[in-house]
Amino acid sequence: MMRIEFYLSGEEERNIATFYDMVSNPFTIGDVINLNVTELYPVDYKDYNQEYKEKMILDNEELEKLFKRKKVKIVKEGKWVDIKVAKAPNLVIEYHCEFIS
Repeated sequence: MMRIEFYLSGEEERNIATFYDMVSNPFTIGDVINLNVTELYPVDYKDYNQEYKEKMILDNEELEKLFKRKKVKIVKEGKWVDIKVAKAPNLVIEYHCEFIS
């Protein structure tokens, strides 16, 4: 399986999103990706304790400030193979992006 990770490039790289168990890679360097952050609803966090609920809400608000309705361009790609004796190898593809709007 494959995991795809998106990072915002800069002095301090920041993870934008991670996709697990991908079966194909739809991205390439130069692609423009439209980002959006979906609002959290109470049903999304109802099963968690109060402290974790508050953290989820604050984390989602921070993501909205950074990425809601923004565009990024993939500027760099890195590939890794994670190997572990007890499991099948896993391909990790990292995309480093820059804001374009």
